[in-house]
Amino acid sequence: MARLKILTAGILFFTSCAATFAADSAVELSRLLPGDANTVSVVRVARILDSERAKTEGWAESANEEFLAGASRIPPWVNTMVIGSLVRPELHEQVWSTGLLDLPPIVTMERIARREESRVEKLSGLRSVRGQRDAFLIEIKPRTLGVRTPAVRQEAARWARSAADGETGDLSEYLQAAIRQQADIIHSVDLTDSSDVRGVQRYLEDHGLVPQDVVTRVNLPRLLSSLRGVSFFATIEESTSAKVVLHFGEDASESAKDVANIFRHIVDDMHMSLEEFESAEVTAQSKTVTLSMDLSDESLRRVLSLISSPHPPHEAHDETISSEPTPQNERVSRVDNELAASKRYFGSVTQIIDDIDRINRSSKSSRSATWLDNFARRIDHLPTAGVERELLGFGRRVSERIRALAASLRGQSVQVNADQQTLVYNVDYKPGWVSGSYWGVVGYGESSYKVSSNLQEVRERQAAAVTKGSQQRIQIWNLVTRDRAEIEDRMRTLHGDEFFNTKR
Repeated sequence: MARLKILTAGILFFTSCAATFAADSAVELSRLLPGDANTVSVVRVARILDSERAKTEGWAESANEEFLAGASRIPPWVNTMVIGSLVRPELHEQVWSTGLLDLPPIVTMERIARREESRVEKLSGLRSVRGQRDAFLIEIKPRTLGVRTPAVRQEAARWARSAADGETGDLSEYLQAAIRQQADIIHSVDLTDSSDVRGVQRYLEDHGLVPQDVVTRVNLPRLLSSLRGVSFFATIEESTSAKVVLHFGEDASESAKDVANIFRHIVDDMHMSLEEFESAEVTAQSKTVTLSMDLSDESLRRVLSLISSPHPPHEAHDETISSEPTPQNERVSRVDNELAASKRYFGSVTQIIDDIDRINRSSKSSRSATWLDNFARRIDHLPTAGVERELLGFGRRVSERIRALAASLRGQSVQVNADQQTLVYNVDYKPGWVSGSYWGVVGYGESSYKVSSNLQEVRERQAAAVTKGSQQRIQIWNLVTRDRAEIEDRMRTLHGDEFFNTKR
């Protein structure tokens, strides 16, 4: 039943060499996270941008093809970003997310406030800015910024003060061990005590995954219910090598193939398939099962889209630096910054469109609704300060249409008026066993043990609805591509070809 999907929520929340530092900044920053976080993400940006591939391809300087653009919203001036979250898989909700990063000298709280169109104020005695995207940006200590979302003032203040005083408590040993791994991108979820044997058995039965072997049929549910956590690691060299590691409380060496097959089934069932999962090398060592693979850039951006990173400040070099500001150079700086913000926003949205186009052409396109939802959410959360109004309208329309594609892939009827460029959803749509969460987790039933007796019938109806909606999805995608062409023409008229120059 839903227990196994709850059990593997962490798999799908992942949510993915520079000079050696005296201390690992990821480890240091993670000590400031709330101790009750059950999910941690690490992106070692400096290491990524110091790779030979990043240098050769100019990732740090490229506006439209910047590797992290539109995926993680992490500026290239960040050395390392650590994100901790508390999620409740059984309730399909994220309670809070907290990000930490080191600030370079050029980025001040005053500058952050100007870019967020806000002001610096005190929060529990600490300098803070209320950001545009439901977040508090707080100077936890000199040169260390904390980003807390949602922007619940009392909760943010209590965490910030405990972090400043070094009293946040310790993360679980499982999460601490994951953070110490020297990968460029890490996402780890502690799933200890999140499931039980009976729930796993029901899920296997409902989905036709019960092993034929009698011994395995008895042992597999017990093994799966002992899952301690799931971690994703990626390292960027000439290619991106990645692995998903499932940690159990019991020996898993004899069940690696079964575990991998169930993993693939769940990601497919949750509309989060990656083609690389099918060909991943499966290995087992004692209490771990590992799927190893090389990821394409598009697949890695999909993985990054699942990391619920809080909204960070903008790039450090966006503003013209002057030791003696004057009204004239401030006006010039503002105009330059607004153009840069518009270019960056346009580049991120079009990168997402390109990635979705690749998804549409892949063999797994029919099982990709959650990727689409996450990309739509990513557009919603892109920085908007200084971005031209026409581009913001373009982004909103693209986000709406991407969500319509996702809804159609889940069997919901979407009516398209191509002339008016509007979409109408079937408001009476009831997906039955399917329900989506903020970060794409899927479950079914009102109880962990409630069996859906018509599960197969519901699945067949849903599959028929997905097939029936193929023409509508083509129409929706045509709206996206037409809108993109029109906004490109508009930006070329206003700013010339320089607007599409990828160099900042």
